[in-house]
Amino acid sequence: MQNEMITAIPDLFAPENMIAESPIGTHAREFVRWCFSLGDSFRNSPDATNLQSWLKKGQIKVSKAEESEILEEARRMFMKKLEQQVRKAAAATSTSSPSPE
Repeated sequence: MQNEMITAIPDLFAPENMIAESPIGTHAREFVRWCFSLGDSFRNSPDATNLQSWLKKGQIKVSKAEESEILEEARRMFMKKLEQQVRKAAAATSTSSPSPE
């Protein structure tokens, strides 16, 4: 049952969940991966300051307009990723907790 619940969750990085296979979508996807890269107990938020840090660290040059588009797409992806983790955790706790009798 747990495997069915997990497989029903759509993949965040599936092509249909991307705005397009464009530099904006690719940068947004990589930025969200970076936001989630520091472990289970910490998340970088997809905000302008963190985007600037990520761009500088990766030596990525984008225009101000592209930054806005990347942030918009990254926030959408970030929320989707959080939703996936909540569903996964809920499925895991519902299968591991004993049923009340």
